[in-house]
Amino acid sequence: MPKIHIDEVYPKESIHQTIVNFQNGYTTEEFKSKRCLLLEDKVNDQKTIATEVCGLVYAGNIQDEVLGKTLILARNNVTGKVRLIEVGNVELKPVIQSSVDQSNIALDTSRLELSRKFGSKKQKKQMEQKEKLKVNVQTVTEQMHNVTVNITEDQLDLSSYIKPDNDDFYIPPINREAQSPDQVYDIYKMLSKEEFDQIFKEISQNDYLSQMQPFIKDMISTKKLSDEYVVLAVYASTLLQLFSTMMKDIMKKTFVACPLSPTLNDLVLKNFTTFTNGKRGRSMQYKDKTFCYVLVILLLINNFKCDIEELSKHLKYSSKTMMIKFRIIGATVVTNGDKKIAQLKLPLATVANARRKSAKF
Repeated sequence: MPKIHIDEVYPKESIHQTIVNFQNGYTTEEFKSKRCLLLEDKVNDQKTIATEVCGLVYAGNIQDEVLGKTLILARNNVTGKVRLIEVGNVELKPVIQSSVDQSNIALDTSRLELSRKFGSKKQKKQMEQKEKLKVNVQTVTEQMHNVTVNITEDQLDLSSYIKPDNDDFYIPPINREAQSPDQVYDIYKMLSKEEFDQIFKEISQNDYLSQMQPFIKDMISTKKLSDEYVVLAVYASTLLQLFSTMMKDIMKKTFVACPLSPTLNDLVLKNFTTFTNGKRGRSMQYKDKTFCYVLVILLLINNFKCDIEELSKHLKYSSKTMMIKFRIIGATVVTNGDKKIAQLKLPLATVANARRKSAKF
């Protein structure tokens, strides 16, 4: 591809080319050139373009391009050279004249006064209702300001706005363009290197195996895991314990998700519970998120495979529900004899209907 060398750029001057757009339509081949009137406000240095099309006046202010500039490329057909010319932008809108008949307003006002003083009971009642319906904009603005002035961020529950209908909300950061199963979930996007080191240091000072979920302990007992995968095993055990904890216990101020590691405890409470109006809670979306994270970690520490029926017994879920949740995290369900195995492999599995209509998905 040939390189283009720009010799000169022509910046905008006081009078410059301008690209004109119409608010309510586009120009066609039948459109004829129109004369435009350029007006300049000396007070605020604002330029306005006005023109007349089909008996209707169109006008618009030339936009101030603060974040960028608009350039057009002009080519000389003889020499083949091109020029970059800076232009302006303006959107022309139709100017609608509205004439208010002041006499009608005065007449309506006089009728209101007459009805209030000399009208029947029915008319006076109707007048009172109309007066109540009138809104003083300034008063309403002041009332809204007084209501919102004391609102702080911790009083707003934003958990319902974090797109719970999106599968990515329920699972760790996923690489859907991965070339191999070990690239699908990056453990360093689940926890940083510093967090891995700090958590491993904290749990090493305790007998973490004795406090781990029994079936997770059995799963890793025959494996030689790295420090990071040991942390992930404790992470999964902590999340599973949180998943089975009742809401009344989570709401307690003294609730601790992971007594082995203060760092892991803070991460779990921050990412898998909500804190609103000084109270800790957990919506069904966050409970589902907790369970999906557990399944992802179990696949990672178990060579990307899990026996669905075996997990169903420990987690007290039906095989059908477990298969749906494994598909949400991208795992494929394969049949090996009379067993159903969840396996993380390519291409990643997808769920046809990802929208949550209830707590169970």
